[in-house]
Amino acid sequence: MLRDRGTIKWTAMMLPEHVARLKHDLAETKKTDKPIIDQQQTEEFESTIAYAMSVNKSLTFSVYNSGNINQLKGFTQYINYEKKMLHIKDLSHETHFIILDDIVGVSYD
Repeated sequence: MLRDRGTIKWTAMMLPEHVARLKHDLAETKKTDKPIIDQQQTEEFESTIAYAMSVNKSLTFSVYNSGNINQLKGFTQYINYEKKMLHIKDLSHETHFIILDDIVGVSYD
């Protein structure tokens, strides 16, 4: 029976540039398009945020950023209508600034 090294012999042929390109291509394929948010969803987000601010309740924000949707849990500190941004203080007391148009979901914790 023939016993060779299997896939081990092929790993020596992989250059660091090949590995970097494969990782980059994999990251590119995982990117998604920004969901379209209609007016009703926007109003629902606004009412949820306003209620959470009034009772000081934490929220989970789904934020679109460069092809990825990230989750952020925290308390809404301030709504800047001029710049269309939210000031969010997360659970580790760091302040994040979120553009309102990048929010794709809001829910209570």
